[in-house]
Amino acid sequence: MISLLIFDLDGTLVDSKQDIADALNFALVSEGFSSLEPSAIHDMVGRGARHLVQDALGNPSNDVLARVFLAFWNRYEAHLLDRTQLYPGVREFLENSHHPHKAVVTNKPIGFTHKILQGLKIDHFFRWVIGGDSLGVQKPDPSVLDSIFSDLGERPEGLMVGDSDVDIDCGRGAGLLTCAVTYGFRSREELEVSQPDYMIDNFEQLSQIPILQMREKKTASS
Repeated sequence: MISLLIFDLDGTLVDSKQDIADALNFALVSEGFSSLEPSAIHDMVGRGARHLVQDALGNPSNDVLARVFLAFWNRYEAHLLDRTQLYPGVREFLENSHHPHKAVVTNKPIGFTHKILQGLKIDHFFRWVIGGDSLGVQKPDPSVLDSIFSDLGERPEGLMVGDSDVDIDCGRGAGLLTCAVTYGFRSREELEVSQPDYMIDNFEQLSQIPILQMREKKTASS
């Protein structure tokens, strides 16, 4: 029985691609670099803010990386809720789900993560929120989930939901089932290579996954 649901943030719960792209392009231009196509930026999202800036610059010196990263950080912090919104069906699922344990595990910095969850008024649904700078490790390293398992006192049956191979590899490495969402930052073709246990095209389909339906039915009949 699935009792633990772990969600990625960007591209899974929230559509944040425009605010991320706007902040990164602002930082690049302000430091004398050319802006990038938003679609190119979207392909870089998933490994954390510093990796995003580094990938955008190519092979920067430490000084350049630090300057552009700081510009991005300050801009994004001030504008991370300009156009970011929940994907359709997310709030309804969270409000109606009877699964007892839910977490957000993202490579996004924890400060940004809390601001988005609170700003969109869904923070109270999650018992754990782990950001990219919360621990000494990040996804796809499955040990990023160890604190959750420690709190529970066991490694329960769980499902990791995300939009990239980083999420699928992390969940599988921790012994969880995995579900890839195709509406986020990665294409269906890219996700298929990761071989998730389930794949959905919109968040509304999550509740139709058989293992989650079993949980809902059991709760309703008990």
